[in-house]
Amino acid sequence: MNSQETVNEFLDLFEGYRETYDKHMADYGEVLQHVFYAEVINNPLINLLKDNKDTEQIKRYISFIEHMLKDGDETVRNVVDVTILERLSDDTDIWDSLSLYISKDLRDYINDSLLKENVAMSHVKQIKG
Repeated sequence: MNSQETVNEFLDLFEGYRETYDKHMADYGEVLQHVFYAEVINNPLINLLKDNKDTEQIKRYISFIEHMLKDGDETVRNVVDVTILERLSDDTDIWDSLSLYISKDLRDYINDSLLKENVAMSHVKQIKG
């Protein structure tokens, strides 16, 4: 799944972001994935994880992130690693809350690969199992 296919799937699943996408395209003329996903995944997911109340919406975001990582091309997976997961790891409370919702596969990927390979995340504690 390439970058545009990922964006299309996101917009199909999260219909409320069509206007955000249109504004993004008007501003930049192309999808800047790191900017776009920071706005439409990171920001709302961080707020949801702070409250930990709307578990269904949290699960929808996490499911999409896992789909991006599993089915996305190298560019899409890079967005997950350095934009989404790296940003979520900036706040230990958010990181701990995230651990309640992710799959074993994502937990293993984070602990066994991402935290070891991403220098910017070398200080981040492992996700609890």
